[in-house]
Amino acid sequence: MKRIPTLWMALPLLIVLMGAVWARAEQPAADVTAGCSVTASQNQASVSLLLDADRSTRYRASGAAELTITAQGTAFRRVYLIWDTPPGAYTLATGDGQTVDCGTDGFLHELVELPEEQREITLHLSEDALALCDVYLFTGGELPGWVQRWTPPYDEADMLVLPTHADDEHLWFGGTLPLYAGELGRKVQVAYLTNHWAEPYRPHELLDGLWTVGVTAYPVIGEFDDHYAGSLEQAQQLYPEEDVVAWQVRQLRRFRPGVVIGHDVDGEYGHGVHIYNTDTLRQALELSADPEYDPESAGRYGLWDVPKTYLHLWPENPVVMDWSQPLERFGGRTALEMAEEGFACHQSQVDYFAVEDSGPYDCRKFGLYRTTVGLDEEGGDFFENLLAEEMWGDQPDLEAESGVVAVTSQPEAAAPSEHDPAQTKGEPLSDSLRERGFHVWALMILLVAVLAALFVGAYRFGRGRD
Repeated sequence: MKRIPTLWMALPLLIVLMGAVWARAEQPAADVTAGCSVTASQNQASVSLLLDADRSTRYRASGAAELTITAQGTAFRRVYLIWDTPPGAYTLATGDGQTVDCGTDGFLHELVELPEEQREITLHLSEDALALCDVYLFTGGELPGWVQRWTPPYDEADMLVLPTHADDEHLWFGGTLPLYAGELGRKVQVAYLTNHWAEPYRPHELLDGLWTVGVTAYPVIGEFDDHYAGSLEQAQQLYPEEDVVAWQVRQLRRFRPGVVIGHDVDGEYGHGVHIYNTDTLRQALELSADPEYDPESAGRYGLWDVPKTYLHLWPENPVVMDWSQPLERFGGRTALEMAEEGFACHQSQVDYFAVEDSGPYDCRKFGLYRTTVGLDEEGGDFFENLLAEEMWGDQPDLEAESGVVAVTSQPEAAAPSEHDPAQTKGEPLSDSLRERGFHVWALMILLVAVLAALFVGAYRFGRGRD
């Protein structure tokens, strides 16, 4: 019996091709930082601190400077920079004469993709980019999960989360971020009222915590320095009310969210700035659709009337969120467990607080404070009753009757009650890996189908020749 040899000759080629595709999909990026050297135009004595993987140490220049990074062995394709404070614009020059404009987004943790593999680059640091903690170099391939690949803040967000401090987003809002940003892929924007630039370790904890729970849009970090206040009145003395309200309105107009998540009106355990955050937010919700308020932000972003606002522990229109369901994105861990992992990144705070799903500060409990789309009937989903056009529509009739439901009664006050990359938890699956994984599987299925068709065709041909 004679067969068609070309068909059988094609089979080994197909098998090799399938193996190559699979091997390429699984190939991780290599960390080649250890095989590099750094020279500086000034303060050469401290450049070794850039390679110690310790964010508490930093290279600092006293003026515009140049840092040249040279690979001693394997060439690299990505540079991951951990800054001490957000950098201003600077330039990266490659060894073959290409330049990359960097720092324009102000990311504290910045990944720079090079146009092609390099063995040497030079950072031309400006006066605004002078303090750098760590440098990592990677080859091509899939980056490890602890390398943060931030995108700029959204133009329009599905949800705007408004914590006061770094860690509040996990402690009081519980599984909100891992569920909606991580699992469901909603466009969730986080905007912190205060900043922690006076405590240089806390901004790093902030970014680590967000990345752990699946947030990829870079957060807004407010212009108000962190201070403790024991009451609303003390907070009002710290931060001018008109400035805080205007900041809140700008966030609402800028991100045009369908849902806003805010603090307990009594500040959870009584923190005055938490109280102030929600007090000014409640004012901003009424002003963001007013064309006469802050014409500058109205002209820049337009007006916005937020469809739904939930406050932690608000007693009216209550909802108890279910943070106990396993999430595929996080390997079956629940939203509550991911909130705990996100909070664990805040190593400076873990001795003082804990994520709680019971008791007076239960992170599952919210109330629908204000709505333009009706009250929840089923509950358990912050986006109930919301359609895309209600989140991102033009809202042409803002001056007409809006159908807002706002409950103004207040609840009773409740009784007060460094980064190691190898230990980072909850590494989110990157979108690029998801997309690439889908295409790889689709290609492999196609190859298997072709292989099966060849076998069947050869078999039938052989039987026909018999």
